[in-house]
Amino acid sequence: MDNQNLIRSLDDIFNDPDATSLLASKPKHTPVSYDPTVEGFQEITEWVIAHDGNEPQKLRDPSQMKQRKLASRLKGIREDPERRDLLMPYDTAGLLAVHEDSPALNDIVKNEKQNFSSLDDILSDDSILFKKSDQQAAGSKLFDTKKLNEIQREQENRPEVISQRKPMKKFGQYEAMFHKVQAEIASGQRQLRPFKNYELLSKHFYVLKGQLLYIDEIGEEVELNDNSNRKTDARMHVIYDNGTENNPTRNGLASSLYGRQGRIVTEVEHGIELTSDDHVTGFIYILESLSNNPQIKQIQSEHPLYKVGFTTGSVQSRIANAENESTYLYGPVRLVGEIKVVNLKTEVLETALHHALAEYQLDVDITAANGRIVKPREWFIVDIATIQAAVQSIMIRLKSEQD
Repeated sequence: MDNQNLIRSLDDIFNDPDATSLLASKPKHTPVSYDPTVEGFQEITEWVIAHDGNEPQKLRDPSQMKQRKLASRLKGIREDPERRDLLMPYDTAGLLAVHEDSPALNDIVKNEKQNFSSLDDILSDDSILFKKSDQQAAGSKLFDTKKLNEIQREQENRPEVISQRKPMKKFGQYEAMFHKVQAEIASGQRQLRPFKNYELLSKHFYVLKGQLLYIDEIGEEVELNDNSNRKTDARMHVIYDNGTENNPTRNGLASSLYGRQGRIVTEVEHGIELTSDDHVTGFIYILESLSNNPQIKQIQSEHPLYKVGFTTGSVQSRIANAENESTYLYGPVRLVGEIKVVNLKTEVLETALHHALAEYQLDVDITAANGRIVKPREWFIVDIATIQAAVQSIMIRLKSEQD
């Protein structure tokens, strides 16, 4: 070997013509993930890049609903240490690096009280209100690794034409059925069970991302010739509790339910009794004012007016002294609705409910008979059906997250 070709020092190394390519660091590769949490964060990153580094904001403009949802999602990620740590490797836009401190749950709940204006808003938001506890989160991984390749294959074999949801013209024929099932879930007559085994049945109910859906019909079986583990598939007619419908493939919907922690809605179980593992956390109550106050009478003559509250004790005991309490507008009240709450966090449920009804909140000053000025809280200009629908939707969402 020619000794003149030997490299004898660091200077020789750095002066070598091939040193640049030999010592160049290899480009980092972003891990590939099929997790919806990662995909959701990547959607935020793409939006920020497309808007010159500006973060999405929670704007009130209805035309900016997508931006509002992305802002809510980013806020939820930043306030959740587990999700933040998971997504740090994907943070190419530096959205998480400067947000190291995670506020307490109570502070987050209080801050979020100003951030929602409708039921759709609260149910579609990545809110801390619907976050699982640390213990639950640790026990439910983002994906069962044994199923990862199977889910990937399902996604790779989705049909070219994706079935989009559209408003259902004849939803009125199904609306009462949805309300009935929602009430049965809220009362415990129907249970939510984890979706397993990719089995979907016609005329049955399921919950996907907190939304109740009904499989109205499953079409003819079609043989598959691809790299999916499933030999057949079928188109279905699916109806959702928000009045929309679509025709997804059976395998596609099953994959979504499995990958997004979907739930099976059981049939009605009569004679449900609480077990030692169940805990009654309180009662949601709906009240009507019986006050003779002229201002209140005027409002009631033009609009439905109800108070929606939560108590951990007896509702009757809670309202017994209504005439002397500002929260009841210093007048008698009548109980028009009561829902028992089992195994759900009281503060989270009440706050989520008030978020959902925020757009209906009464915003006037009432002069009471004793001369005091009362700014009503928890009083809403809204009909009973809307209140019940909000309660049931939120309880279903919370149950699907906690079960």
